[in-house]
Amino acid sequence: MDVSEAIQKRANIRKWKPASVEKEKIEKVLEAGRRAPSWGNVQPWRFIVIQDRGKIAELAKAAGGQPQVAAAPVLILCCGLTEAFSRKMHRESLKQLIEAGVMNWPDEVLDNRVLGSDLTAPYRLGEQVMMIRAGEQIMISIAYMTLEAFNQDLGSCWVGAISPRDAREIMNLPDALFVHDFFLLGYPDENPKPRPRKELSKIAFWEKYE
Repeated sequence: MDVSEAIQKRANIRKWKPASVEKEKIEKVLEAGRRAPSWGNVQPWRFIVIQDRGKIAELAKAAGGQPQVAAAPVLILCCGLTEAFSRKMHRESLKQLIEAGVMNWPDEVLDNRVLGSDLTAPYRLGEQVMMIRAGEQIMISIAYMTLEAFNQDLGSCWVGAISPRDAREIMNLPDALFVHDFFLLGYPDENPKPRPRKELSKIAFWEKYE
């Protein structure tokens, strides 16, 4: 896959062919999400793959009845584990990086400078900040999955207009997880043009904002 081509050509798909999606392709999409960058190596994302038509129909109600949700062959419920940014789990994730030779921090630096700083330890700022940081990383992983879906000749649609509370109740999720987005997969039954975007000169600036 040419990544630049995928970025330029991919678009959200809202019409699907009825064909099922091979498990191998779904796993490759999930693997792309797993390989996404993760600040502090916390990897707070949790993905629930749903192909049962009845369950997808229920979750479509949590998305206001959006037809592309109800018709999707695959719905991936993208959730976050806030606890991943707790001091304990964040420390474990960082220790994995140290053991892998990515960084060379003694425990004094890890415990006092890194996990003792508001800049690098979200747990110090409370659960709301921990959830925001987890959400940031989930969005990066979904972006990776959109590109791999394109690579697998699949269509995808990132659905954020949902009721996380309703989705949690439908799926009977534990309190530790929060619902962030739906990510739809399937073989596209349309070929939409890439969406218009602002000119680069309108959004990017060199050395100063003007």
